[in-house]
Amino acid sequence: MNSLYAEEFRNHLYYYFIIRFFFVFTVVFSFFLFPFVRENTDIFSFSNKVFLTSAFVIVLINIISLLSNRSIKDRYLPLFAYIQFSFEIIFWVIVSYLSGGIESPYLYVIIINIVYSGILLREKGAIFTTLFAFILLLLQGITVKMSVVPLISTELVELYASKWETYFSRLFTYLLFFSFTGFVASRIAKGFQQANKDLFESAQRNRELRKHFFAIFSNINMGIIILNKKEIIYINKYAYQFSNILNTFVDIILADTYAKGRWSEKKVDDMWISFTVMPYVESQEVIIFSDVTNIRKREEELEYQERMAAIGRLTASIAHEIKNPLTSLIGASELMFASTPSNESLQNDSDENQLVSIVRREGKRVKTLLDSLFRYTEDLKPVMTKCNLKNIIDDVSVLFRLGYPDINIVPEVNDVLVFGDGDRLKEVFWNIFINSAESIEGRGSVKIMSREHDDKIEITVDDTGPGFNEKDMDRIFDPFYSTKKRGTGLGLAQVYRIITKHGGTVKAQNTGTGARIIIELDIFKERSDGKE
Repeated sequence: MNSLYAEEFRNHLYYYFIIRFFFVFTVVFSFFLFPFVRENTDIFSFSNKVFLTSAFVIVLINIISLLSNRSIKDRYLPLFAYIQFSFEIIFWVIVSYLSGGIESPYLYVIIINIVYSGILLREKGAIFTTLFAFILLLLQGITVKMSVVPLISTELVELYASKWETYFSRLFTYLLFFSFTGFVASRIAKGFQQANKDLFESAQRNRELRKHFFAIFSNINMGIIILNKKEIIYINKYAYQFSNILNTFVDIILADTYAKGRWSEKKVDDMWISFTVMPYVESQEVIIFSDVTNIRKREEELEYQERMAAIGRLTASIAHEIKNPLTSLIGASELMFASTPSNESLQNDSDENQLVSIVRREGKRVKTLLDSLFRYTEDLKPVMTKCNLKNIIDDVSVLFRLGYPDINIVPEVNDVLVFGDGDRLKEVFWNIFINSAESIEGRGSVKIMSREHDDKIEITVDDTGPGFNEKDMDRIFDPFYSTKKRGTGLGLAQVYRIITKHGGTVKAQNTGTGARIIIELDIFKERSDGKE
């Protein structure tokens, strides 16, 4: 007997004992107290003494059985039930003997025992209790007919004065009635048990499915949000990491009717989210989504690199073709202007002086531009070593102050080691400082700060210039894009190129009081064996 069925068996026995108490007290009341209030009634008669003794014994057995019900081992429960039904039938056969024999109305209580035996012990129990009751009633009739027990009531005298055929016809009628009742009860109980078993197995399967559901949904690398009338009732672990924007995200998704039944993408707080909305059980809906920000960034970086490579090849070709004749022109102009009198002697000839200045200035500017193009298009292969970031920024700051005395530069950088090319990193910060200085009109300041987190260092460069144009923010690091009249548009592009080659990130934003460049690099970590 499995533990689940045994527990159900014990519960049925418990209710059986409660019902037994009820019937015993009822028969005591009807059998003993009613005659007591009538006149000329001997309450200490033989039949009353036998009845009280039997009632006391069955109540005592019932109390002991009720207390020991939980302590009986599972394998002995059927035997325990058979014994209980036997005691019960014996008691009611005794009551029937005291109250009219085979015609006693108390015999119908035996049906309760047969029904319960059919419920607990199925067909075997019903057959046992039916035959046991039949045998006891048969023995009762035989012992009375043979005067083994006394005829203690007028009903018994009249009953046993009749023929045996009449007695046995009544006895077999009870047998038929008991058998039919037991059979029906056992079949109904069997049907209920099968239905209960099916229900239990179904509930077990549902629990297993629910367990697997949560195991899969909780660990899947996609967000799962279940909604009931637009109210969130479940989110998995993946979705929980976006709890700060989850409500906003759900509102945006539900407003997009196009997303139902198909995949869509939206940008939410600098994140690209791929999602779909599907119907779930009843009136519920499920949102399935994934953060594809890194994928889109890699696609943008790949596209950017391909675009820059094409531009680089074209630029290098054009710059090469221009540089040779430009070098010749600059050299020839220098020779031509070498015989020109000094500026002091040309004070009266301002037009010629201006022409000379224009040729020299613009020639140098074009040469500077070409040199920048060559630096940008050259194959960038940084020599990675252990570098002290504070020393790099301090060295660049010293040189920058010499060329831009009106700009107050304030380096506040931690003494941190990074893995990179020191010369290339100096070029990065030089270009950022120059870009800030050119955007500041008159006096201003540039402040450099650092912050460490998760084995990375974040360097922030703030200036007091006008900031970036918000509508052009996505093009700031594109080559040849510049808002300055004489800018080449290659400074920040070179910054982006060098930092990404170092495996870092760079982005730009406005602070409200100027522009900000944020660079993130990996902190240098030595291996446990001492090697780099």
